[in-house]
Amino acid sequence: MKIVDASPASGLELTAFGSSGVRHVRVHAGTTGAVSTGVMHLAPGGRIGRHVAPVPQALIVVAGEGHVSGADGVPHPIAAGQAACWSAGEDHETWTGSGLTAFVVEAEAPHPAGILGRALKGGED
Repeated sequence: MKIVDASPASGLELTAFGSSGVRHVRVHAGTTGAVSTGVMHLAPGGRIGRHVAPVPQALIVVAGEGHVSGADGVPHPIAAGQAACWSAGEDHETWTGSGLTAFVVEAEAPHPAGILGRALKGGED
């Protein structure tokens, strides 16, 4: 076993899409690009700027709270224990006033029984 640092200090600053106050820690990026995972640390006032999801994505909040929006741009509150799922090609963004940590999964072909697959297949909230 190996213990590694996944704190904001170990991440890379994310500035793409006009993002600010975001540190990204890469967990996995497969050689084929089929699945990618990471941890996003948003500082108080942090924002992942509006951008298009290249593949289906899930943002699973593990600490803190904030807001997310999808294609319609309508803000939805999100907190620890909840996940936002976006379809490939969907505009979306995430922001927080008080800070937020999330595990992010991007998958070209999500399993239909998983939260990412269900949300895309059934349109569930």
